[in-house]
Amino acid sequence: MTYLKYISALLLLAAIAVSCSGSKSYAKKAGKLDQAGMYAEAADMYLQAVQRNKKNVDAKIGLKQTGQKLLEDKLSTFFKSVAVGDAKGQAVSTYLDAKAYQERVERLGVILEIPDHYRSDFDKVKGEYLIQLYSEGQALLEVQDFPSAERKFSEIAKLEPGYKDASSLQAVAYLEPLYRTGKGDLAAGNYRKAYNALNKVVTKDQGFKDASVLLQECLTKGQYSIAVLPFTGSAAQRSPTAKVQAYAMTALTETKDPFLKIVDRENMERILEEQRLGLSGVVDEQTAVRVGNLMGAKAVLMGEVVEYREEAGKTRSSTKDGYTSYRVQQVNAEGQKYFETKYKPVKYVEYLQTNKVILSFSYRLVSLETGEILASKVVDRTANDELYYATYDGDKNALYPMANGAIDMGNNSRNQLRSLLSAKRDIKPVSTLSNDAIREATATMAATVLQDLNTKLP
Repeated sequence: MTYLKYISALLLLAAIAVSCSGSKSYAKKAGKLDQAGMYAEAADMYLQAVQRNKKNVDAKIGLKQTGQKLLEDKLSTFFKSVAVGDAKGQAVSTYLDAKAYQERVERLGVILEIPDHYRSDFDKVKGEYLIQLYSEGQALLEVQDFPSAERKFSEIAKLEPGYKDASSLQAVAYLEPLYRTGKGDLAAGNYRKAYNALNKVVTKDQGFKDASVLLQECLTKGQYSIAVLPFTGSAAQRSPTAKVQAYAMTALTETKDPFLKIVDRENMERILEEQRLGLSGVVDEQTAVRVGNLMGAKAVLMGEVVEYREEAGKTRSSTKDGYTSYRVQQVNAEGQKYFETKYKPVKYVEYLQTNKVILSFSYRLVSLETGEILASKVVDRTANDELYYATYDGDKNALYPMANGAIDMGNNSRNQLRSLLSAKRDIKPVSTLSNDAIREATATMAATVLQDLNTKLP
């Protein structure tokens, strides 16, 4: 047995010992409670004792005795509820609680008995209660109290799945108010609210009335198309205007907003070419409005790359002083051999490089229906990556840093040096950082545009 296996075995034995000890302690307390006539509390203690150790025979015997008494109390309460006659719901709930307790104890290997006549009484009162719930649910549907009706049919489904057409009526009670809300919002021109309500209906039952047709009507009437026009920028800065525009279109598309439609890029380029504007010629709002209308858009997104800068750093190296440990055999005064750790100066090299991309662009979303600027912001994003590591030709585990001309034995300093020795040796190129910066910036823009549209559009 290996050392680790030995330790694991000891820990397991310790856990078992604690568990057994705890089980005995609970059983002892349960016995005292039972002697004092507190069998309900004793039953709970015995149950916890068996849970901790299913081989505790005394605890099982105690649980069977006290648990049976507790079960009989629960059944007695059930019998009284049945006798009242008008407390069918309470009677059903009480019996189910007793049955749940019996099953819980049985899972621990202790059998408690429920006499057959209680089961017969339960079946009878349950049947009567189901009829009562069904009638109440139908009455609530008639007065269009849908939430209360749904609760009634939901309770039926829990007691007896498949009872009559209760599941269908439960669905009606859930779907009808959503359907009515959606239909009302659609008539009022609140297309997004109508869509949310009707989508819940269709998700649960695609064939519910004409909900699917109304859902499509919401999309047709509420759809908002945006043309993302070519971004402008300074040629001197080598602005990635085309890339920013492309990422902006992708970001808006990936919002998954069912009402948002982005004008097809190929169609847009064709219209721009026909208008002899080119991909970089759309700069003023009048031209943008004309092009947007030609595309059938309801709004145009225009942007300008204000700043774009790539900073590809050079790798800088620096030779550092350190110490390496080594062992020397020595002989003491008694002639006994021992090893002494000594340290000698060594050199190691640190490398540092930073790549950075800085992006800033402004955008405006202009409504072609009202001329209103729906959204306007400047987005700034910086993406960078740093390379910082160290190399050493000798034994890395024996290397120590130097501080103030002497060996630094501190754990923090040594851990930092070890981290440098095992740090990554590659760095993201500026091309990758450029994509990261543009993707993050346009995603932020898309989220803001969507939020502004949700507050300003029906």
